[in-house]
Amino acid sequence: MSNNRENICINKYDSKISIYGSFDTGGPRPREMGDENNGGSSAAQPQPGLQSLKQYNVRVDHATDNGRGRRPSHPSSLLARFDDRWPATAADAIAVLLSVAVAWCLLCVNVTPALMAVPGGSVASIFMLYAVGLAAGHAVDVVGGLPPLLGMMVAGIALQNLGLYTVTAEWCVQLVAIMREAALSVILIKGGLEMNATQLRRLSGAVTRLALLPCIAEAVAAAVAAHYILHDFSWEWGLMLGFVLSAVSPAVLVPNLLKLKHMGYGEKNGVNTLVIAASSLDDIVSISAFGVLSGIVFSTGNLTSKIVQGPEDVCIGTALGLVWGFLLIFVPPAPWANVSYAVRKGQRKNDGRNDEEQADQSLTAKRAFLLGAGGFLAVTGSQLCGYPGAGPLACIISSFVAGTGWKWREEKQNCDRPTTVSSHDDEDDSAHNKVNPVETVFEYIWFGLQPVLFASIGTEVKFELLKGSDIVIAGLLVLICGLIVRLIVTSCAVWGAGLNIKEVIFINIAWLPKATVQAALAPVALDMARMMGTDEDKESASRLLTIAVISILVTAPLGAFGIQWFGPRLLSYSR
Repeated sequence: MSNNRENICINKYDSKISIYGSFDTGGPRPREMGDENNGGSSAAQPQPGLQSLKQYNVRVDHATDNGRGRRPSHPSSLLARFDDRWPATAADAIAVLLSVAVAWCLLCVNVTPALMAVPGGSVASIFMLYAVGLAAGHAVDVVGGLPPLLGMMVAGIALQNLGLYTVTAEWCVQLVAIMREAALSVILIKGGLEMNATQLRRLSGAVTRLALLPCIAEAVAAAVAAHYILHDFSWEWGLMLGFVLSAVSPAVLVPNLLKLKHMGYGEKNGVNTLVIAASSLDDIVSISAFGVLSGIVFSTGNLTSKIVQGPEDVCIGTALGLVWGFLLIFVPPAPWANVSYAVRKGQRKNDGRNDEEQADQSLTAKRAFLLGAGGFLAVTGSQLCGYPGAGPLACIISSFVAGTGWKWREEKQNCDRPTTVSSHDDEDDSAHNKVNPVETVFEYIWFGLQPVLFASIGTEVKFELLKGSDIVIAGLLVLICGLIVRLIVTSCAVWGAGLNIKEVIFINIAWLPKATVQAALAPVALDMARMMGTDEDKESASRLLTIAVISILVTAPLGAFGIQWFGPRLLSYSR
């Protein structure tokens, strides 16, 4: 019987993947790619300009004639069994458990035992919050198909009310607050980088109306409802609550819409593009308005100074964002700039990577650090200087200006050097290249900060404080009032855009979920009230956070299920 084993050699290059087959089937070996041209093996003759990085030998064992798999005849075949689906899945789970165990042991060895006590230890509480939140988010995503942030938030609520989350050390409390502000900075930077200047210039009237009118209308409606439903809730705090609630969640909205888009739903009249384009601008409006209002609320002085505080924050934040973003366009220098001494001398490093790749990686790291550190400094420093609304606005504007400038410089460089040959010669690679690598860096940072952000907001919900209180019912009433106004204004905003009634209903459903912005802004408001506010401010901030949690728990699953369920039933299919 012939040997049915196949050996597949995969050569990975800088920009392409070439697969060469080496078949041992007992018969003559088929000619490889290129044999018909020169009679030689393409595997033995690497293509010019491509440098082999890694090589994998993948063994595929075929079944025998009687339908049963052959028993491994070599020790290497036994090792290959560990690469099957279930052994590999188990190995992945074991790796996660080992990582958690090693991290816990490191903390136990290097941190004071009182801080690692369970329960009661501040460091142990933060560690459990992160680990349990990450596990709960993954479980909710895999089992129920819901946004991971729901699982993270429920994990925080459970740990707090089971007595397993107790952070009393002052530096640990400050650490949680810093991580919340860092998460807010990352959200702002991501929002600025994802904004496309060309699309903003070409926004249709429907997109502009959809982004602005429902957001502002819901904020005003929620503010009016909160002022009259909640006891001693000022107009300033009502508007802050309104703009916290008015932001939609791209974390819930965008992935589900992209699934529908790939399935062929909603593309006929551009519903997916309309909603996704408007969602980012909607969040920017909410976050910017929240920043200005927070500056008014926490400013000291008479009514006149508080009124002036808002325009001052806008002017300072805009100026600071423009200056910092414009500076980052040119500092650090572009990857094609000749600044390397080794390059000027014609020297090359023989470490398996070319100079261009090293320059790109170094540039991405420098840009990400400067943009992230500058944005975080703007958010925290503006609070210290007494202009808390200027920081978030500067963070958004600087990332938008820098990202737009980087794209503009790259396009100009490609136009000035038309003879430059791109190593990516297919459309998919070209589309991938358009993604700013700095965005990828902040995607990873956001993934790491999500558990502590969403789980920590859950820890602020204490059941004993809710007993005998009408905050839950009042919060639901405020949320419903705002949503009713949003649905009415949303329907009016897209009227005349060439959409049918089913598509209008779907847009209203897709415009429901709230999650990311609420989880980022509500804890920041509470932290600012604890540091700079009065007792009334602390009470108002606590109620604001509770209502924000209620809005996430209610609207995020409704929006996710609504988009998945009603999308194929309400949107036109075009494929």
